[in-house]
Amino acid sequence: MSQKREERHHHLREILLRQGRTKIKDLAQQLSVTPETLRADLNVMEKAGLVIKEHGFARLKMGMVESPVAMRNQENQDEKRRAMSFALTLVHDGDVVFIDSGSTTLPGLPALVGKKDLIVVTNSLLIANECVKLDLKIVMIGGFVFNNGMRTYGNFATELIDHLQIDIAFLGTDGFKDSLGFTTCNENEMGLKRHLINRSKKLVVVCDESKFETKAPFSFCRFSEIDVLVTNKLSPEQRKTVGAVPTVYEID
Repeated sequence: MSQKREERHHHLREILLRQGRTKIKDLAQQLSVTPETLRADLNVMEKAGLVIKEHGFARLKMGMVESPVAMRNQENQDEKRRAMSFALTLVHDGDVVFIDSGSTTLPGLPALVGKKDLIVVTNSLLIANECVKLDLKIVMIGGFVFNNGMRTYGNFATELIDHLQIDIAFLGTDGFKDSLGFTTCNENEMGLKRHLINRSKKLVVVCDESKFETKAPFSFCRFSEIDVLVTNKLSPEQRKTVGAVPTVYEID
């Protein structure tokens, strides 16, 4: 998918969030595209389970559905980059580093350039590709590929994790509003994340502040199970939410 189409899908989702059920011809006008282009975009998003088309209208599909990572990469880019760039300063020369899939972990990867003798482990096709560009040594976890997240999962992935000694793992989360811990939209992530929690010497969760207002159905760990949370500047109420995390870094 082209970057231009990814950006259009992101803006389309934002419009439907604000306006609710909207005429397709009105959406085309707001995005300055032809109705044919808009219908093609809606077909892709409908196939991904993000929107519903009905008699000349479109609306977001309700419920917790993971949007494609290419779309999420367009959201809160600066906040994600600053948080992940800081988080990666916690990496030492010679570390075995796990980097989770997701839109938060990808932008800060250039912060690893200059570190010596690293091994980067990941289940993300996008992160593996970016690490190759940065000339980093990669262990790519195999398994089934979840297309929306561009990541691998399943027994083949978790079995490999069990043969690694991971010094520091960087995990993402889909949101944790009204939760006792960090959560994910997909049950297929839970097994891998639990194996990582058991196999890693240090656990770091990285997220932008939007995750404080987002819910997801599956909890993969309690706040107290991780070592560090790196996020954006928090309100007093948000700090209270993650009070059980031993160390919290707030990045302006």
